[in-house]
Amino acid sequence: MFLIPLLLGALATILPPLALTALMAHNGHAARLHPQLPLKTISWFFLIPLVSLLFFGSDVLSQVHLTDAVLGTGAIALIYLLALKAGARSNTAFTWATLGIIVYGLLRAYAWGSHLEPLHTEALNSAFEQMRQIQQNIDESVIQATLAAVNKLWPAQWMITQILALFVGFILFKSFSRIDEPLSTRAFPAFYNLFILAVLPLYFIPSLRLYFFNALLPLCMIPFIQGVAVANQKIASIFRSKVVRVVIMILLLLNYITYILLTLIGFAYMWKSPLILQQGDTPQ
Repeated sequence: MFLIPLLLGALATILPPLALTALMAHNGHAARLHPQLPLKTISWFFLIPLVSLLFFGSDVLSQVHLTDAVLGTGAIALIYLLALKAGARSNTAFTWATLGIIVYGLLRAYAWGSHLEPLHTEALNSAFEQMRQIQQNIDESVIQATLAAVNKLWPAQWMITQILALFVGFILFKSFSRIDEPLSTRAFPAFYNLFILAVLPLYFIPSLRLYFFNALLPLCMIPFIQGVAVANQKIASIFRSKVVRVVIMILLLLNYITYILLTLIGFAYMWKSPLILQQGDTPQ
C-alpha cells in the first residue's frame, strides 16, 4: 500500500489538485480495508517532496511547488484523517481540511507573493491575448477591467482550486469507505460560519481589503457547496429524472447571481446544525 502514496507525493510536486483528489480517494479505499490503514501509509506521501525540498529546493519556485505538495496537499489529507480519528463526522473533517487550505493559502501568498504574482500576471496576459486573437471585436476596456480584478485574486484562485479538488476527493473517500452522509441531510458544522463573519470587518480597512476578498471567496466555498446540495435536494423532490436535474443545475449556475444566492442558502442552512463539533462518523 505504500507505493501509491509514494507516487502521489511525486505527482503533488507537479499537479497538487490532482494529487489531492487521488490521495483522498486512495485513503478512502484503504479505510475500507482497515480504518487505521490510511494513517499508516500516508507518511510515504511526504517522502519525495521532503527529500526534494531538502536537496533541490534552492530556488524560490522549487520551494513553492514542493511546499505546496507537503503543506497544501499531503498535510490537508492528513488533517482530514486526524479529524476522523478524533471522532469528527466526515463533513466536519472536510471543514477542518478546508480551513487548512485557506490558512496555508494565505501564508503562501504572504511568503511568496512577490514571486508568484508576476507569473500569474504573465499567464493571464497570455490567456487574454489568445482571447483577443479568437474574438477580434471584444471590448478592450472589459478585458483590462477583468484583468485588473482577477489579477489581484490569484491567492483565492489557488485556494478555490485546492478546495474543489479536496471536495471531489471527499466524495470519493466517502464512496470508497462507505460513509453514508448526504450533504443535503447532514449540514456542514455551524461553527464554520463564524470564520466568515470574522473576516467581514476587514472590508472596512482599506489596506486590508485585498486580504478580505482573498479570504472571503475561498471561505464561501463550503456554504456554496451546501447550498448546491440543498437546491439539488429540492429539485429532486420535484423532478425524478437525473438528466432534468443536471440540466436545471447547469442553467442555474450559468448566472453569477445564483452563486451568491446558493452561498446564502448554504450559510443559512448550516446554522441549523445544533452541534459545534459533530461526533461519531466511522467507515462501515
